Amino acid sequence: MSGSRCHHRSVTDRILSPRALNRALLARQLLLERSPLSIPDAIEQVGGLQTQYAPSGYVGLWTRLRDLPRDALTAALEDRTVIQATLMRVTIHMVSRREFWGYALGVRQARRAWALRIPGATAGEGPLIEAATRCARH
Repeated sequence: MSGSRCHHRSVTDRILSPRALNRALLARQLLLERSPLSIPDAIEQVGGLQTQYAPSGYVGLWTRLRDLPRDALTAALEDRTVIQATLMRVTIHMVSRREFWGYALGVRQARRAWALRIPGATAGEGPLIEAATRCARH
């Protein structure tokens, strides 16, 4: 190309100190200050909430959200804007309705492999295999 020059800018990567990295992680997890986000948006922001112990979802959201009405999570679960299901690491998590199938499909093979380790599963029997087979069809 005669007469033209390509100019490349050098990009300097910012290196975070351990403290800055810690603060960034806490901010992303909504743990530095309470957020005005909706329940589904907050759950999406943190990548799902583990709720193996039922009250932990309420406490986890109360610590993250400003002005959280006491029954708001119950209402979100009842109207299914938030879904509680066995997902990551085969534990119970809450995720938004919008992201549920992404998580469910993402862990489907691992859940099936786990279910096949249950006694009776290798013979293709049992309620876990039946449930896994139904899920695999969808």
